[in-house]
Amino acid sequence: IIGSGWLFGALNASREAGPAAIISWALGGIMILLIGLVYAELGTMFPLSGGVVRFPHMSFGGFASYTTGWITWVACATVAPIEVEGALQYATKYAAFTSKHTVNGQIVHTLTALGYVVAAIAMAAFVVINYIGIRWFAHLNNVLVWWKLAIITLVVIAFFVTAFHGSNFSSAGFRPNGWQGVFTAIATSGIVFSYLGFRQGVELAGETNNPRRNVPIAVIGSVVITMIIYVLLQVAFIGALNPRTLAT
Repeated sequence: IIGSGWLFGALNASREAGPAAIISWALGGIMILLIGLVYAELGTMFPLSGGVVRFPHMSFGGFASYTTGWITWVACATVAPIEVEGALQYATKYAAFTSKHTVNGQIVHTLTALGYVVAAIAMAAFVVINYIGIRWFAHLNNVLVWWKLAIITLVVIAFFVTAFHGSNFSSAGFRPNGWQGVFTAIATSGIVFSYLGFRQGVELAGETNNPRRNVPIAVIGSVVITMIIYVLLQVAFIGALNPRTLAT
């Protein structure tokens, strides 16, 4: 679940909802958790690989399965490039991976020549990892998961210890854009996108030796853990903002 969404989600959500972005992350997590509960139940009853496509086939037939399959394929095909571009945009402070432009009053980032080269290498690495097989990928994934958890935890602690301003949560109002901003942040700030990896626990249900135990733990547990992490990150981010920046 944890990908490039955490790099920009806190910033984008705070722009839409202010300090109330904390509520946006919690509500987004609860929404995804409700969907996850359904998938966890189905994954336990029918522990099939590719359950996201197989379940519609069993309940609604071939056309529904075909449509869901294409939607899932498009989603899977676009996630890796999004992750790579997001990471390179974040890493632009170290090298000229992206260039900044203003389009219709909004700042956008596009890949430079160096960015395209690095992005192509990263995508090729993903292909190799997937080609080698699930067992090798599982070992690599375990390392990456602990690495990402460690980095996010370090960031949260650093914000709390070095630059936390409790007044940031009330100086400009807790909900400067009202409830509209809270709900807009869920849909448009990358919050839902940041949770979507929970499906992997269902899509790979056929690979586990004890789906009745492992699928609910994987789906529900991962959403709950990441929801806590994202809320803490948002709290730390809001608190670490410069009060002058928050006021504007």
